[in-house]
Amino acid sequence: MAYDRTSPALSQISISVGASEQVALIGPSGSGKSTLLSVLGMAKRPSTGQLLLDDKDPWRQGTAQLQRLRRHIHLCPQSSALPARQRVVVSVLSGLLPRRSLLFALRSLFSPSQDDIQLVHGLLAKLEIDEYLWRPVETLSGGQRQRVAIARAMAADVSMLFVDEPLSALDPATAEICLSVLIQHAAQHKQGFVCSLHQVDLARQYLKRIVGLRDGRIVFDVPAALLSDNMVKDLYRGHEAEIQA
Repeated sequence: MAYDRTSPALSQISISVGASEQVALIGPSGSGKSTLLSVLGMAKRPSTGQLLLDDKDPWRQGTAQLQRLRRHIHLCPQSSALPARQRVVVSVLSGLLPRRSLLFALRSLFSPSQDDIQLVHGLLAKLEIDEYLWRPVETLSGGQRQRVAIARAMAADVSMLFVDEPLSALDPATAEICLSVLIQHAAQHKQGFVCSLHQVDLARQYLKRIVGLRDGRIVFDVPAALLSDNMVKDLYRGHEAEIQA
């Protein structure tokens, strides 16, 4: 994967994520974590190599088939685009749109059903922001918006969740709650889960597999129990300030 002919963003990457598997991506800024998630989430087409989803290369499919494959995944970028004037309940329900009808989209925009409202309220309650259900997104803080994006990802009825730095705007206690909720949700719904994190201790505690990236390459891919302090130090050498507890 390259941004241009001279600057590869990812190089010699080989990674496989199974159904219901939970994986953390760690590494310093610029290591390729976000780009890898974008490729896995089919937001970016790799310039070389191959991506397979259910043994199919999505980029070799027709437009209709590509869209059908995309319905099985949800990519939550670090800076999720939440329309400022949209109510929180509508923003969360938008996670369901790829698998719902145009009628659902219009109804959720103007008059969500009671079942949909209860669904969103339950997700927001787990993230401790249910009091903002009817608030416009523009009235929320950065951390609250981040939790709305997490709730939207949880609302998505998908097989794979790809989440980029979901805890960056949260205090440590709230970050741990949100990561725990996300992982429990993915496990309950038998979703594959890949999440980039700077909170290495949380990655070790909550994720079963840790992939370390640096300079666009995978440095290690190990069970969390085998990740040593020296491996982390080497991975973040020169970027020690980015390691978060």
